[in-house]
Amino acid sequence: MDIIESVMVCMLVALVLATITARWAGNEPRDVGLLAALTALWGAGTAAAVLAS
Repeated sequence: MDIIESVMVCMLVALVLATITARWAGNEPRDVGLLAALTALWGAGTAAAVLAS
């Protein structure tokens, strides 16, 4: 795994934790949904990058 994939995985973990924290803290559902959508897109990009290498 290259450095870029490692950074992408770390960012994915951070986004997942941020999404969980935002939901637990009771933030606006629209904001949590946007964060979850960003996390899903980032996860798809990370999976593609890891599988392509």
